[in-house]
Amino acid sequence: MLNEVIKGKTSEELLHDLEEFLPGGIVYRSTQDKAVRTIFSHGRGSRLWDVDGNEYIDYILGSAPMILGHAHPDVTKALHERIENGTQFMQPTDIMLKHAKKVVSAISGAQKIKYTGTGSEAVFIALRLARGYTGKSKILKFEGAFHGTCDYVSFSTIPTQNLDFPKPEPDTQGIPKGVEDTVLVAPYNDADYATQVIKDNKDDLAAVILCPQTLHIPAEQQFIDAVRSATKEHGVLFILDEVVTGFRVAWGGAQSYYGVKPDLTILGKALGGGIGIGCLVGPDEIMQYLDPSKKSTGEYVQGSGTFTGNPLATTAGLAALNVLEKPGTYESLYLMADRLSSNLEKICESLEVPTVISKQGPTVDLKFSDNPIKDYRSSLKKDNDLHDDMAVELMKRGIFSHGTSFYISTVHTKEEIDETSNIFEQSLRQIR
Repeated sequence: MLNEVIKGKTSEELLHDLEEFLPGGIVYRSTQDKAVRTIFSHGRGSRLWDVDGNEYIDYILGSAPMILGHAHPDVTKALHERIENGTQFMQPTDIMLKHAKKVVSAISGAQKIKYTGTGSEAVFIALRLARGYTGKSKILKFEGAFHGTCDYVSFSTIPTQNLDFPKPEPDTQGIPKGVEDTVLVAPYNDADYATQVIKDNKDDLAAVILCPQTLHIPAEQQFIDAVRSATKEHGVLFILDEVVTGFRVAWGGAQSYYGVKPDLTILGKALGGGIGIGCLVGPDEIMQYLDPSKKSTGEYVQGSGTFTGNPLATTAGLAALNVLEKPGTYESLYLMADRLSSNLEKICESLEVPTVISKQGPTVDLKFSDNPIKDYRSSLKKDNDLHDDMAVELMKRGIFSHGTSFYISTVHTKEEIDETSNIFEQSLRQIR
């Protein structure tokens, strides 16, 4: 049973130091409300502890990589053994090759893998590869989708101007106008518009990049099928960004769920068992352009880094994938997600709070709204104040989550799901 969180002197002092040394005192793009903000010390299983000794059930899971929970014994054991044998050579290793074979065999249509240090880096290399392979320059992304921080996708992630499509809105200062001119933006889950914009720009459109869980809203089958069909018809590469969904939604990623085969797949997060990693996979025909022997032909696409495919990340990743591959693993994850989703739906119905609940694999998202939500602009109609208040109340009671979005791990139990549901109900009653 979780206790109410009590902020202590240790976290207050460290938070002050954090703001002194880090811009805004922030590691990621955002942070918790100041009322509940803290500094964590360690994690085990489904739990986190902060420096004041408060305990939390963790549903952020490091922003999704920790699908096995924290300090999983198989991963920890493998890492200890790896550390004793060296952690970085910038050369191929036996463990990297084992990891590569496992990944390629899991993703339909993949024949080659290119490692990167992070998912963001994998996105950047994939877009460069798409341009090099097609000889075209433009990229189409979907409004509301976060694909990392490289300039070519840092547009219309959380736009404020609601520009006419397909005009992009930069997410950040520092992006050259020339880059903006190569980016198109379309509404998510709008099959007709996506098909038309692909057709209209086919002569200069290198690739369409799609995250099938944009804003935690699952891609509609009709939409993803239409994008795949239009890209194939018009000679445009279809890049599926599975950094979040890969090895989380299913063993073969979201593409196995939808029955779609992209030209390139981007992976990360769960791929590394908690150590930073990224990669792109695809067929020989496209991936061969990353081969340095192509330099003499003028077709070479560069994509290398010091820590790509390093033995620490691939060791942790292989150990994690070996666990995920065991029979029944994903079925158990789905059952926990079903339980939480069902519990939250019943609570909101009993309290007459309108909600839209989305569930894709072991990811549950709840938005307070009495309108259907299928894309970024319809999501603007949700009750953001209630969402923000719930985020604070849940954390006060020991639930660490992205507000009302929950990543579920293999070690979350039925008892924890039910305790979380009870705390959700208490929190909602408190602030209504």
